[in-house]
Amino acid sequence: MKLPVHYKLFLSFSALVALVVLALSLGVDITLREPLIQRASTELRRELALGADLAERSLDAPPDSLARRMATLIGHRVTVIEPDGRVVGDSGVEPEQVAGMEDHSTRPEVVEARAVGEGMAVRYSTSVEADLIYAARTLSDGRTLRFAMSISAIDESVASVRRQILGVGGVALGLAALFSLAFSLAVTRPLRRMRTAAALMADGDLTTRIRLERSDELGDLGCALDRMADQLERRLGQLEAERAEMGALIDSMAEGVLALDPAGRVRRANPAARAIFRLHQDPRGLGPAEVARRRGFLELVERSLKGEAVSTTELRYEDRHLLATAQPLPSGGAVLVFLDTTELRRLEGVRRDFVANASHELKTPLTVIRGHAETLLDEDLPTDLRRQFTGRLFANAQRLQAILEDLLDLSRIESGGWRLNPESVALEKVAREAWTALSGSAAAKELSFGIETEPTAPDIQADRGALTQVFTNLFSNALRYTPAGGRILVRIEAGDPHDGQEMVRVSVSDTGSGIAEPHLSRIFERFYRADPARARDDGGTGLGLAIVRHLVERHGGTVGAESELGRGTTIRFTLPIQPTLRPSALAAQS
Repeated sequence: MKLPVHYKLFLSFSALVALVVLALSLGVDITLREPLIQRASTELRRELALGADLAERSLDAPPDSLARRMATLIGHRVTVIEPDGRVVGDSGVEPEQVAGMEDHSTRPEVVEARAVGEGMAVRYSTSVEADLIYAARTLSDGRTLRFAMSISAIDESVASVRRQILGVGGVALGLAALFSLAFSLAVTRPLRRMRTAAALMADGDLTTRIRLERSDELGDLGCALDRMADQLERRLGQLEAERAEMGALIDSMAEGVLALDPAGRVRRANPAARAIFRLHQDPRGLGPAEVARRRGFLELVERSLKGEAVSTTELRYEDRHLLATAQPLPSGGAVLVFLDTTELRRLEGVRRDFVANASHELKTPLTVIRGHAETLLDEDLPTDLRRQFTGRLFANAQRLQAILEDLLDLSRIESGGWRLNPESVALEKVAREAWTALSGSAAAKELSFGIETEPTAPDIQADRGALTQVFTNLFSNALRYTPAGGRILVRIEAGDPHDGQEMVRVSVSDTGSGIAEPHLSRIFERFYRADPARARDDGGTGLGLAIVRHLVERHGGTVGAESELGRGTTIRFTLPIQPTLRPSALAAQS
């Protein structure tokens, strides 16, 4: 566990005092107990000398009686031991128990006395279960006289002194603890302030200042920290402003920017780069192969990391065309810039296709008009033939007018010149009005028409004129490709919510010739026809479904098609109850 400095100082002072008290209490054994034992041993040796002299004069006396008489005189335990180790007299036990005492020939003091005449030992006695001082002396008859003195009085004296030391030491420890706590708190208070301020600075809060009014080293340290915070705040502010500006510039670039570290891992990727390579929100740490497994890309990364500045080169990534440049960084790593030219290439292709398609669509009626006009210049042309040619001229002029009107509508929608005028609209009513305008053509082909509206389908907010044009174009296509006796059916129902918007789903189905699968994905392009010859003969401009898609998308909806050859076609589109006013899609997306 991490302890604050003032606790460490407090515990250090307290531990020091406690160690002193403990040392004093333990030193009692060395400074008091041992000298007392030595003094007692000396006294016991003197008493043993007197006792031995008395025993030499009373060799004929019974040993047990002699031992008890001496014990009475000197106040210590007296033992008489035969040369073979048998105890023949002991003042510490009853006379009848003396014979049963164990052999004493191996006692340290006895062994020493027999060797040098006198022996001393301080040891634990198993007989009396206490520490004793033993003194033994060999008598002239070979017996050993041993005195034993208990050191319990010495131990009690030492224990008493130790208790007094511990008592005084406890009081001293308490006073020292209070003093050390107050001292450590006072000394470390500035340090705690500086620690708190430094922690806040480390966390990014450079507004904190210590303001320590002291004239010692701690005051100097506090002033130095305050000055450092001032400089850091100023410099970090400048760096943050420059970084934010640089980040905004990089993020606002249309080109994708990848910054790599020396190991080739992504350090930064702007939104354009994340969109190009379909990276997640924070791609930092991804390796080159995790960004794009393309040989050209990996070679570009390898060359730039080796320090080579790579000029503009073309790359392919999935369905995208990219122009890439790379520049190594002085500190290692590299910066890669990618320009997505896919849209430009696609728009260029669309422009070429549009010019070719428009020229082709306009060339056919113009050729017819020119040919018939030249024929009509013949004054001898029969009246019936003149009338027939005049009708063809009129029909092709009408077709030219329809193409130009549809082109103008598309141009107005795509350029933003067309504006939504939302109002409450009942889709079934708009569909019926659009069908009424075409009912004559439907009657001629004996087509049946029906509308199925789900009861839960609500009215929507939409541009009535735009929806009328949508239904008119869809009905015109259905009429054009549905044979006599066929059926056209409109279904209106509540759709699944999308992006938090309640939707309405509409489908227009016919029983016509249908569209082959390869053509379905392109029928909403301008001038695209699954059966060009037949559509042109029927007077179609090739722009109706493109207009439908633009108008639906401008309302915030989607459109799609399903078809099967010989079984008919279904055009489905969704509309939000409240229009989201999306910008028009580009012509190439039509």
